[in-house]
Amino acid sequence: MYYVYYSKDHIANSIIALSTQYSVYIPLFALLFYIDNRHRYTDPITGKRDFKVIKRDIKKLFTAFSISEIAFSFSNLSFTYEFLQFGALPYQASMLGSLSASIISFVLINFVITKVVKLFRT
Repeated sequence: MYYVYYSKDHIANSIIALSTQYSVYIPLFALLFYIDNRHRYTDPITGKRDFKVIKRDIKKLFTAFSISEIAFSFSNLSFTYEFLQFGALPYQASMLGSLSASIISFVLINFVITKVVKLFRT
């Protein structure tokens, strides 16, 4: 994180780290989710896309990710800030903050997807 050499503000450094993570994470997830689940959105008989199913799943994903990402963002900012306050180097604080927040986010998103929005019903 070169940004720390230009600013010693721990909050600004935490926000820049979070923004960088999102710029990689969200497009990569969208691409991989589409590749893995594209068979769910085509009618096996006609071969056409079922936009009703696509729309329903996008709403469920948006709900689940909104909850999870809010928790991730706040916990990542908090953890990164605290690690910086404890004297960790910026890249260490960013990595440890992201790892800690990811654990919280993964547990929360799995709970929300399976129990709350029921995205993958069998």
